[in-house]
Amino acid sequence: MNPFQASQGDRLSRRSVLVAACLLLMPATLFADGATVIAAGPLPIAVVEAIPVALDAIAKQKLIAAGSYSSFFQDQPKVDLCPNPGAAASITHALGDTHPNIGVQTLVVAAMPARLASRADRNLMLYNLLHQFRTMEGIQYFSATHGKIRTLFTASHVVRDPASRVMIGDPRYLAMEPVHELLLEQDDTTFGMNLYAVTVKGLDGGATELTMSNVEQVWFGILPVLKPGALKLTMVIQASADGKYLYFYGNVGITLTKVPGMEAKVRTSFYNRILALYNWYANQASRA
Repeated sequence: MNPFQASQGDRLSRRSVLVAACLLLMPATLFADGATVIAAGPLPIAVVEAIPVALDAIAKQKLIAAGSYSSFFQDQPKVDLCPNPGAAASITHALGDTHPNIGVQTLVVAAMPARLASRADRNLMLYNLLHQFRTMEGIQYFSATHGKIRTLFTASHVVRDPASRVMIGDPRYLAMEPVHELLLEQDDTTFGMNLYAVTVKGLDGGATELTMSNVEQVWFGILPVLKPGALKLTMVIQASADGKYLYFYGNVGITLTKVPGMEAKVRTSFYNRILALYNWYANQASRA
């Protein structure tokens, strides 16, 4: 083959990378599934300056312009967008154990719904909203592979144990707990039915950290792409100091089995999942 001609696989790989890069420029609201979603949009400079994390100039500019910012990482995990130091340390530790080779992080800042902003138990409400796993069923996301909006999860529920997988209802708490663990079973349109170990932490200042890790091998069709424990997906929910804004931080670290042409597809897929999860959570918060 002419060395100056790219193979079909190379062209597809480059196309996937281009799609991923273009998606980073799209606002999170592009993937909204209803009018009740808390829309991310331009932010006042003072609001961005008040985010409790040392943001670089590019991150600040993007947040001021769009209310959200994302960055990919490769081999070396990134948590520099996380607005909670405790969560950032926890994510760093978790990713350090699994040594992910690809990942993505996203920070979205949006106005807190007035009904939540005025509640004395606002942080507990935000905490419980993150446990509404059944409401993930039917949420939408943009599929880069199919080039259209698709359903992400066709099933999402807590199970009692990994052997019987008996479904149980979403938990509800009267107070935030320092830490607890759950088992979540989800059937998604890309990776099929999978079981995830979920750890939820109530952090200082009222923030909530939820981390999901795959219990079993994850398949992409007939291809094994993620070994057990190779996925670490974390969401951090936190109110601004004045309670007027909601911080949503998502981080995905993936130790991907080497499959030619799959890296960009999987990375883009999980980036889109973070956006879908933001829209899911924002939708629940807007209705609380």
